[in-house]
Amino acid sequence: MAGFHSIQKAAAMSNIPIKNILFVRKYPKFLDKTLVLKKQLQSIVSSRGVTTHYAGHDITFLFPGYGKRQRIPHPAIIEELNSGRITDIVDIGAGGALDPTLKRGDLILSIDDIPFDTLQPLKVKRRKEVKDIVQILANKKQRHFFEGKILTSARIVTSKEERISLYEKTQCSIVQMEHCWFLRALQNVMRPQSFSELCVTHIEIVADVVQQKNTFLANFIEFVHGINYCILRNQHNIGQVKSDFLKLWLQI
Repeated sequence: MAGFHSIQKAAAMSNIPIKNILFVRKYPKFLDKTLVLKKQLQSIVSSRGVTTHYAGHDITFLFPGYGKRQRIPHPAIIEELNSGRITDIVDIGAGGALDPTLKRGDLILSIDDIPFDTLQPLKVKRRKEVKDIVQILANKKQRHFFEGKILTSARIVTSKEERISLYEKTQCSIVQMEHCWFLRALQNVMRPQSFSELCVTHIEIVADVVQQKNTFLANFIEFVHGINYCILRNQHNIGQVKSDFLKLWLQI
């Protein structure tokens, strides 16, 4: 219960009420089990995504794209963002560990998002109460929770040598492929003041780790682990965290 009390205290201190939410990922089946396949398909293929009403908020799930090939949300979503009706962007995905101490399933809450090309962190607002929520989620999964920098790359990083090199160069805990590119694309079509007022929550789950040996076989096996975690068992490993996060965050 102490965790919930600290969440409530941090939320009360925030001067930015949560209104509607843009969730930059596929619709999770655990949030609402009605018309799940239809909602998942809409969240992937439509520029409008799919919007569901939950705990007094409209949540729009929109799959962002792949690498630097990011979709521009429908003008109706841009208007919601510019008008302040959408106050938050949430991104919960899975990536590859750069920090050799991380284990599969560990949760990383971003304190800085670093694009691979500039290595300069994006400036965004973050909510204080989220830290306690992610800690609760990690405890529930019996995994470790860390706050850290997250790297956005345009390509898959697999070899042990490259992971270690990027960790030493950037001090990023984990690498993924969409977050910074999506926010940049969004920033280009939004009013600057509106973009600066958005609250951004970015959480990554470790899908594949820094392998012990730097061999082709070890790299390939860890790559397969990542594919299994992110794609084949996406809903079990990631969808459940999305749903649990929203349930905790929006019912505080």
